[in-house]
Formats: sequence, C-alpha cells, structure tokens
Amino acid sequence: MKNFLSILLNVFLFPLFIHTTQVVINNLEPRLDVNGVIIDAHDGSIQQFEKNGLYYMHAMQYGLCKEPPNYGCDGAGMSSRCGFQMNHNISIWSSPNLTSGSWSYVGNAIDVADRPAGVVFRPHLVYNPITKLYVLFWNYMRWNLPSLYAVAIADTPNGPFRLINPALNVSRGGGGDFDILVDDDGTGYIVYSQNYYMSVEQLTPDFYYSTGKSYMFEEYFVEAPIFMKKNNIYYALFGWCCCYCMQGSGILVHTANNPLGPYTLQADGDLACEPKSNTSKTVLPLTSISGLPTPNQGCEFHNVNT
Repeated sequence: MKNFLSILLNVFLFPLFIHTTQVVINNLEPRLDVNGVIIDAHDGSIQQFEKNGLYYMHAMQYGLCKEPPNYGCDGAGMSSRCGFQMNHNISIWSSPNLTSGSWSYVGNAIDVADRPAGVVFRPHLVYNPITKLYVLFWNYMRWNLPSLYAVAIADTPNGPFRLINPALNVSRGGGGDFDILVDDDGTGYIVYSQNYYMSVEQLTPDFYYSTGKSYMFEEYFVEAPIFMKKNNIYYALFGWCCCYCMQGSGILVHTANNPLGPYTLQADGDLACEPKSNTSKTVLPLTSISGLPTPNQGCEFHNVNT
C-alpha cells in the first residue's frame, strides 16, 4: 500500500498559460488549516461548484473528544463514544487548491438546535441548477429508532442552511451511508444503504423528496457508496460492511447506461480481493487479533461465508 498519492490539478488562468499545483495526499499525516492546526473534519465531502473556484468541504466537527486507538467495534454505537455524540456540528471548510495548510474554516452549516435530534453522519452538498439553491443532505441515527436523511438549503455553499425536510422519503425506509449525484440534465439521485442492501433512487426536481423510482443492487451486507458519471457511464462503488475497516476494505464496481440501472458488476467481484493468480479469493486462513481481522486479512473477513 502506498503511503501517499500525488495529484496534479491543472488550473487554466490564461489561454497560453497553465499553472500547476501539486497536491500530495499522505494518509500518515493529517490535513492542516491556514493556521497550521489539524482540521477537525470527519465524514466529509468535497465539491467544487465553479471552474477555478474554491473547493468546499462539509464535514462533521468532533471537537475535543478523543477515541482510544484501534478500539474497532468495541463500543460502536454507544453515546459515550466520540463518533456517536449528538452535539457535533456540521462544519464548512474552503480551500483554493486542496493542499494541506490551505483550508479555511468558514463556519457551521446549521445550528444543532435547528436540525433533527440524532447522531449526524456524512454531510453532502450539491447544487440544484433548477432551483439555483445549494442542497445539503446528511443522515442521522436516532437511539432505538430508524435512521433518517435530512435535507437543508442555502443560497451559497457557506450557508447558513435552513432545514426543509427532516425525513427524506426513500422507498426502503431508514437511512445508512449514502451519496448524491446530480446528472447533466439537473436530475438528482441518491444511492443509499438500508438493512445492508444498496439502492439508487431518483429525487424530485427540487431534491427535497424521493420520486420512489429506484433500483436495488443484488449484493448484501454492503455500505459506503460512491455515485458518479463519466463518459455517459454511471458508476456505483461500494464495499462490504466492516467495523471501521482498519484491516482494509473492498471495492465493488458497478456500471450502467442509466442511473436507475440495470447495473453490471465489473471485474467479477471485489477488486480489493482479486488474487494475483487464478486461485480462490479466500486462500488465507481466517485469523484475528482481539476479535478484529488482521491487516492482511481483508476480503477473507468480508467474504459472505465468514
């Protein structure tokens, strides 16, 4: 596994002049803000809404709470744990070029008192070209009740955002991990997990509700979707469920010619589990450390037979 990935961002300032900024993403070093402080941002999404414009990140702000290292699934879902507190803010950050040290704190998207009570995850902002509004989605967990998706709107990515729908009416109910895609024609779609299944659903023109038009993938026990379009092909990526995925995670890649499918699974299964030979994908013994999969275990832990 490489420790970093270099990305070249080409910004065209003049017809005959190209300015290139090198962005080094190192998974061993945290991102810094303009003051050299580690960015307090978790579960976030990054969007650039205008060519050569700022990059915006909307993410969860954990504050001063800290987790013990490598505790894995122990205590997951407990309100005493850092990632499961109900008073975390949805923070907004901006950067001109994604480099570490370039991020500025903009503020909070919405007051905690103005949003539905629950543990918030995965804020995601999109622009609606029909309403000319920025639409912020997040999912939130309620103790002993189904999780839901909330929808808020603002005139700019900086907010402040106003709650417009506390419970997006997805057809399969509840709400787990998700992603939002705005198609070239302005139609919005949500891909989301519920009861370990993954679905794609079309939104209403204002993005406030679901139309009920949907497609459900065949895989079971999956989470963490990414939904995108390139060269008129729709891609839905997600992996097998795991507890914080400290041992690594898989990537199931599906493609379709229509956002509502049907989708075809690519590369005959989990790309992270593809062996170098043509032998079985589960050739290593299943071992664990304190109930957690070993770092080299990976797809063996995620296999449906384990």
